[in-house]
Amino acid sequence: MTLITEALTDSHTQLWVTLGDQTWRVQLHPLRGPEPMLPLVMPRVFGGVRVSEEGLALRWPGGFRLPWHLVVAEHAPPWLTHLGVVPPEERYRPLLPLLRHGTPPAPLRNQPTRLHVIQMFGMQEGELDGILRNYRVPEEVMLHRLHDLGLFLRDHLFPELPAALLRRPWAYAAHRHPDQHHLHTLLACLTWGRLDLVEDPCWALARAELAHG
Repeated sequence: MTLITEALTDSHTQLWVTLGDQTWRVQLHPLRGPEPMLPLVMPRVFGGVRVSEEGLALRWPGGFRLPWHLVVAEHAPPWLTHLGVVPPEERYRPLLPLLRHGTPPAPLRNQPTRLHVIQMFGMQEGELDGILRNYRVPEEVMLHRLHDLGLFLRDHLFPELPAALLRRPWAYAAHRHPDQHHLHTLLACLTWGRLDLVEDPCWALARAELAHG
């Protein structure tokens, strides 16, 4: 029997669950599920997921459990959506397919370093530390995620990826959360753990390019 070895939480109640040599990307829909799922709509509760001691399930504060067989099941319950399966080394990288299949493909790295990411965004080392602290994932995984984001922004929006970009107003966040001024720059979105406010418009742009391509 293949055991769960890791579970990484993502935006929009999504999970990257590793079993053996595969990582399953799934999305939970707490409002469609049983009552113990309801607290998972709160980011702090959802982020509290743990692998059970025997490795056969995921468990959350409040008692909800997700057994391994539902993660890999061909027919999922209405409160669980399967989004794909990737090798573990590609987990937590939702922009990777866009970068890999672009024309030309993006210049991906086997493993970006802290220096690569700092130079790409023109940030300070302390700023990178502040970002990394807000994601419950291994540092090397988060560096990949940030590097992928930088590549997408450079190739689709800002060819030079100016250093000031991190501190410029980020219109999407301001539109979605007009009263939360602490989120109104790209750096703030990353630092406060709101990757969705940066990546969602990237996906919207990619879909528009595909539709008009």
